[in-house]
Amino acid sequence: MISNKILYISEWHSWLNNEKRLSRNTIESYKRDMNSFLKFITEHYGKKINIKDLFQISEEDITSWFYKRLKVGVIHRSNARALSSIKSFFYFLTKKKKYKSHIILGLNGPKFISNLPRPLSKDQIEKIFINIKNEKVKWILIRNLSIIILMWGYGLRISEVLNLSHDDFNFDEIRIKGKGNKTRIIPIISQVRNFIKSLVKECPFDLERNKPIFRGKRGGKLNATVVQKLVRDIRIKLFLPENVTPHSFRHTFATELLENLADLRAIQELMGHSSLSTTQKYTAVTTNRIEKMLMKSHPLSDN
Repeated sequence: MISNKILYISEWHSWLNNEKRLSRNTIESYKRDMNSFLKFITEHYGKKINIKDLFQISEEDITSWFYKRLKVGVIHRSNARALSSIKSFFYFLTKKKKYKSHIILGLNGPKFISNLPRPLSKDQIEKIFINIKNEKVKWILIRNLSIIILMWGYGLRISEVLNLSHDDFNFDEIRIKGKGNKTRIIPIISQVRNFIKSLVKECPFDLERNKPIFRGKRGGKLNATVVQKLVRDIRIKLFLPENVTPHSFRHTFATELLENLADLRAIQELMGHSSLSTTQKYTAVTTNRIEKMLMKSHPLSDN
C-alpha cells in the first residue's frame, strides 16, 4: 500500500480545498487522477514508493502512464486534466518546500500526451553524421560523434552518456550508471572503444580516469544543453521534424531492435527501463511502421 502520510496526499487535499478553493467535483477528479498515477508508479517500479521515488520520476515514466491510458481508450481531454492534477500535486510540494522543482511542472498537455517516440530513418542518421563531421576542431568532432554513437548505437540517455568516465569502458563492455543509481553492463564493439580512446588522447584537458570524459570547450563537464543545441541546429539545417531531439537516437535504437525481432525483455535490460511497460510503448511505433510498409509493398495492396 502507498502511504498518503509519507507522500503528503492528505495535505494536498486540504490545500486544494482550503487554499485553492476548487469545487468538490474538481477535487474528486484530481484525487482519482492522483490515485491512478500512484498505482501505476507503484506497479511501474515494482515496489512501495516514497517521496524520494516521486522526485526520481522522469518524463519517460509519465509518457508510459499516458500511453497506458491511451491504450485503454482514455480520451485526450481526460489525459490533459490528469496532467493538470499531477502538476498541481508537484506544485504543492514545491510551494511547501518539499522539493525545489520537477520536470512535470514544465510539461505541456495535449502535445506531450499524444507524442509517441519518433525513430530516425537510416537516411536521416547518415545525414546527421555527415553534418557533424563538418566540425573543424578535431577533438570536438570526435566528442560529438561519440555522443551520438552512444545514444543511437547503444540506447543511452543523454545524462548517462555525459556521466561516463574512462573507467566505465572496460575491454568489450561499457558500465552505465542509470536512473536510481542502477548499473547495467552493455557490450560494445572494439571500434567504438578505440574511438573513445582517441577522444581521451585528443582532448586538450587532463582527464582523470574516474571523471567524465565528455568536456566542454573550457574543460568542465559537458552540459546537456550543448548536445541539445547541436541536435537542434542539425534538425533545422536538415529540415527534420520538430520532435527530433537527442532522445530520438535512443528511440531509434529501441525501435530498430524491435523491428529485428529482439526480445522485449532484452531491450528492457539494454535500455535500463525499470518496467516493461516503458519498453512496450515502442511496439506501437514499430507496428505503425510495419503497417505502412505492408500498405506500400504488399502484393495485395492497392498501391
